Amino acid sequence: MTARHHRVRVISFSIGALATTSGPTLGTALTAASPHDAATVADVLRRTLYPRANTTPELVEQLAAELSLPPRKVRCLLHSPRPLLLAPTARALLAGLRDAYPEVRLAVCSNVAAADISHADLIRAELGPLLDSTHFSHRTGLANGSGPESFEALAHHHGIAPSAVVHTGLDRHEDVHAPLLAGCRALLIHRDHTGTPRVADTDRYRTAADLPRTIAELRRWIPQSRPRPTLPVRASAMIRDAQGRLLLVRGPDDEQFFFPGGRCHPFGGEAPPEAMIRGVREELRLTATAGRLLWAGSSHAESPDGENEVHFLFEARLDGTCVPDPEPTEVAEYRWASNNEALHLLHPAEADRLVRISRGQHHGWQRRDRSRR
Repeated sequence: MTARHHRVRVISFSIGALATTSGPTLGTALTAASPHDAATVADVLRRTLYPRANTTPELVEQLAAELSLPPRKVRCLLHSPRPLLLAPTARALLAGLRDAYPEVRLAVCSNVAAADISHADLIRAELGPLLDSTHFSHRTGLANGSGPESFEALAHHHGIAPSAVVHTGLDRHEDVHAPLLAGCRALLIHRDHTGTPRVADTDRYRTAADLPRTIAELRRWIPQSRPRPTLPVRASAMIRDAQGRLLLVRGPDDEQFFFPGGRCHPFGGEAPPEAMIRGVREELRLTATAGRLLWAGSSHAESPDGENEVHFLFEARLDGTCVPDPEPTEVAEYRWASNNEALHLLHPAEADRLVRISRGQHHGWQRRDRSRR
C-alpha cells in the first residue's frame, strides 16, 4: 500500500522546528573547532553521541579522535551552556493542530545529546500538555539520520504504518531523508528550498517557509478533518500571592470568576504567553511574567457560540506592584482566594482545570461535534 492510501495519524516535530538555541548549536560549535566539514561532524555525532544516554570519558575520547580535536576542547564544548528558546508560535501551532485534528497524535522525535538533556526537559515542561509522546535519541538509543530506525520505532510506538507519520523539521538529512527512507512523509521548514530531495510523489514530501506556514501544508495531508479556518484561543494566568492565594477576576457580565488573561489568534502575530501578559495588564493594570505552561486543552463550556475554545493556563508572577487596579469595563470584581475558596468561586470549567492540575494532569481535549458541519 502506498503512502497516499494511509491517513495521517501522527505528526512529529524535531526540536529545531519548535525552538532555537540562544547561541551556536553543539554541531555548529564542534564544526567550527574541527578540521572536518559539517557533514562529517554531523555523521560522527549521529553515530556516537546522540544515541548515548551518558557522556562518558570514553565517549569524549572517541569524539576527540574522530573529530581531530583535543579531548579537553571536546569536553569544554559538550558542557558549554546552550539555552533553548521556544519559538513564539510553537504552542499555538500545536494547539491549533490539536483542535483541528483531534484524531491525529502529536509527537517530538529529535536528536538530543546527553549534555543537552535540559532541552528535552524544557520541551516536556513547556509543550508536554500538547504532546502525545516524545522520542529523544539519548533515551531511545536511535538517532535521527543514522538510518530509518528512529522513525520506524516512532510508528511502531503508535501502532501505525510509517506512511501514516508526517515528520517536520529543519535538517534535510535528519528530518527529510531519514523519514522518507523509513516510509514516512516529511515536511521541511526552510526559506531556501534549494538542495532538497527531488521527490516526485508530493504526497510524501513538502516544504514550508516557516513554522506558522506548516499548517497550510499539513492541511493538504489531512483533508478528512475539515479544519476550522479560525480558532479562538484564551491564555490565562495562575497568579499567587505570598500567602499562596489565587488571583481571580469577574467580568461585568459574569456571575462567576475566571483566571485573568486574554484572547489571541493561534496563527496571528501574538503568542499565548503574550496574550496572557497583555490580558493581565489590560484587566488589572499589573505586569506579569509567564512561567510554566500548567494546562492546555479545549473546552466549549465558556464559549457563547458553543464552539471549542483552546485554553492555555500559565503559571505567572507579578513584577512590581501586586495590588490590582481593575479596568471597570473589563473587571467588575477581583479576589485573592485559597484553593478551596477558588473552587466555589470559579466557573466550572476553570475549577475543573484547577482540580486536574492539582492531581498532576496538564491537558484535556474535547472532540468537536462534526455532525453539524
